[in-house]
Amino acid sequence: MLFVYSGEVHELNAILLEKLGKKHVLTTIPATPSDMASAKHVTEYFRQEGIRARLLGARYYRVAERLRNILKNSRALYLMGGNTFEFLAYAQRIELFSMLSEFEAGGGIILCESAGSIILSPNIATALIPTTCPDDHTLELESYAGMGRIPFHLSPHYEPDAEQAKHELDELQLLANYSGIPVMVLQDGEGFIMEEQRITRIIGKPVELKPEDKPVSNMEIEGLLPKWAASV
Repeated sequence: MLFVYSGEVHELNAILLEKLGKKHVLTTIPATPSDMASAKHVTEYFRQEGIRARLLGARYYRVAERLRNILKNSRALYLMGGNTFEFLAYAQRIELFSMLSEFEAGGGIILCESAGSIILSPNIATALIPTTCPDDHTLELESYAGMGRIPFHLSPHYEPDAEQAKHELDELQLLANYSGIPVMVLQDGEGFIMEEQRITRIIGKPVELKPEDKPVSNMEIEGLLPKWAASV
């Protein structure tokens, strides 16, 4: 089971708490083991929500086998936000995606937000678009493919009242057309639950941009979408 957040979604926390009970543990996984300060803040937030959350020492996140063993004693885990490129590089280094598959297959619940959700998509194209708020492209990776656990692109933190809102949706629609994959656009406070490949609960009113049957010219994508944005 997968819980997808954009920002804080208290309704999802309430559902999670009901499913976990008070004895089960949620383990926070940072975007990189060097970002322990942010991970501590996130862990405290879940504790305030009544969820029994824990943060490991940095050494446990750096070694794949240590983290894999720790997750055996968790009922849920949280993939937090951060720089999407760094999170994907970290996930590749410790083979996180195989851990997540095993964890969910064993009945575990995966929570993800922002970068933590983008890396579960077919690829991390929405780390760069909308171009109004891209992640710093700090790393060149051999592969920009995500886990594919979520079968569509995710674009969190959308602000419909912002001046650039229409421009952002136009860019995201271009991504949907170019890749042939829908884009789910979420405001903060929105989210959803997936069981296998099916969305079973939606909080808020996310915007789904479906691919349109129209050609995308090279001029439209030049300087906007990298070549890997079309790969799945």
